Amino acid sequence: MIGLVVALLSAVVYTVGLTVEQRALHGSESISINRPLHLARVLLGNPRWVLGCVFAALGSVGLIVSLGLAPVSIVQPAFAAGVACGLLVMTLVLGERITRGEYVALGLMPVALGLLSLSTADGGETGTTAHTPLLVTVSLVTVVACVVVMAAVGGRGRYVSAAAMGAAAGLAQGSAGLQGKGLGGLLADNGLWEAIVPALLSPFPYLYALGWAVGIVLFQTSMQRARASITAPVSNVVGNVFMVVVGTLVFGESLPEDPLLLGLRVGGFALTLVVVVLVRGNVARAEADTSRKRAAALAGD
Repeated sequence: MIGLVVALLSAVVYTVGLTVEQRALHGSESISINRPLHLARVLLGNPRWVLGCVFAALGSVGLIVSLGLAPVSIVQPAFAAGVACGLLVMTLVLGERITRGEYVALGLMPVALGLLSLSTADGGETGTTAHTPLLVTVSLVTVVACVVVMAAVGGRGRYVSAAAMGAAAGLAQGSAGLQGKGLGGLLADNGLWEAIVPALLSPFPYLYALGWAVGIVLFQTSMQRARASITAPVSNVVGNVFMVVVGTLVFGESLPEDPLLLGLRVGGFALTLVVVVLVRGNVARAEADTSRKRAAALAGD
């Protein structure tokens, strides 16, 4: 339960960061994954984006801590649901319109969180030690595949939608999340100071940096093309599925043995996936709306 609470608080901080990043991106030059140096200059030269990135990074650190306190099948869906719910709330607060499907998604998130919290009554064991060769292999293959596919499609002049780019970002960030789970396990087993040396000697921080770098480039590009309440749920849920399935296997975590608790865990996880179906049909309209707003903002400058 503590891990679940930490994950939700981390999601709030992460959501604030995404909202600040989005508003900074919508007022900046267009960025592209095929121009990495220009992309880095635009992002790092924007103080508002850097501030949002700091908040998002703090939320990610909180997620790492929560992954050392509870099974990945609880923490990751809770974090994804919290981010999706928070972004829709921020969208409403900022006066933007959301669709009926997004309203339904907003209503489903508390239900998903409720099922996940109930499943912790006698949940599965929290895994803190990974099968390292398997983890390294899966992580490298996933990140390289994301880079190669996005570069190949974009290099042929084909337009890559915000949803597709967000999904690729989710896989890269899911790979980084697996390393976060490994770091969280070291923290849980050794404590903060005693975990520093084992962490530096492990592949976790370096693979985390790789997955995070690829994920952030893809995600920031997708978020400039559409609002965060569209791209973030797609990214989070794709990363969520990847991390829960792979993380449960790599860290040897067991699901609840009680059929009722298992049903609650699976039901909560499944509800977090429904958000993809509810938002994917709105991507084209969101991209068009965002393009008009960015054109008007840049013309005003």
